[in-house]
Amino acid sequence: MRAVRNIRLCTKDCLCLYVCPTGATDTEDGQIDAAKCISGCRACVDACTSHAISLVPDEFPPQQKKTDEVKAALRALSASKVEQEKIACEIAKSSSDPVMGQLAKAIKLSNRFMTEDLLREAGYMLPQSKNVEVLLQSLLQADQPEGFPKETVEQLLETFNDNNKTEEKNMSESKTSKNLMDAFAGESQANRKYLAYAKKAENDGKTNAAKLLKAASDAETLHALKHFEVAGKVGSTVENLQDAVAGETHEYKDMYPGFIKTAQEEGNTAAIRTFTFAMKAEEVHARLYQEALDNLDETDEVFYYLCPVCGNIEKAVPDKCCICGVPGVKFIKY
Repeated sequence: MRAVRNIRLCTKDCLCLYVCPTGATDTEDGQIDAAKCISGCRACVDACTSHAISLVPDEFPPQQKKTDEVKAALRALSASKVEQEKIACEIAKSSSDPVMGQLAKAIKLSNRFMTEDLLREAGYMLPQSKNVEVLLQSLLQADQPEGFPKETVEQLLETFNDNNKTEEKNMSESKTSKNLMDAFAGESQANRKYLAYAKKAENDGKTNAAKLLKAASDAETLHALKHFEVAGKVGSTVENLQDAVAGETHEYKDMYPGFIKTAQEEGNTAAIRTFTFAMKAEEVHARLYQEALDNLDETDEVFYYLCPVCGNIEKAVPDKCCICGVPGVKFIKY
């Protein structure tokens, strides 16, 4: 028996990612990789706090055929459950009694789950996944025979889009979303801080302390990346590059000039130097991100060379860094 994940129940606590011995739970679409899953393992099932993962047989018995009368009864009952869900939803919104509100919310979810089961049994359950959305779009784009229900497919796609917008809105408005981003910021800073501590320990000859701090810095990176992903901040490559351009542009145009001015007023020459190096490097980064965005479909491989002192990046090894003057032989190839 292999494991499957119910996306609707998943609260993204992500403990399953850490206990799976094969990495089968860590996939882009959220579904568990059946090819990697160890039959009968149960590690992810037992770790899941939201009970979203269960074991299913490798092979299911053939589905029994249902008569038209049974299908009609299932559809009629599902329609009744939909109406009951709407009523419970209205009661939950309007009730001033917290106990009544909680009860109405529970009844609403109960009816939702029963409706899904009824529609599934009636053969009308459509999975809410990106793959289904892509399939529906491809049906509209392809030449179809006369009588193809184009309007129905368009209506389903519209429903998909509405559901996605609602989920995104709920995430953006939730306290958990803010907590995820606060945790991301904290873990990101901890990663850099521990790495700085590790370098100091190496210079002091404290090898064991340096190794521990390096391991901890990598652990914080794992945490930060997962928080950022669960918060829904990783978009398409185009969106990510656009965000990178905007971020770097803000830093070299708006953020660092103010920092440099304050450091000059306070006479902090070390801060002036590091801020200036960073500002000039961020301008280069913004330009390179924009170039990558403009040439995203190019297949010729490009190499990048990083200055280990100021963070400048070049597409060819220079004689010396144009920002800090470090010899080009010191640049690191990527």
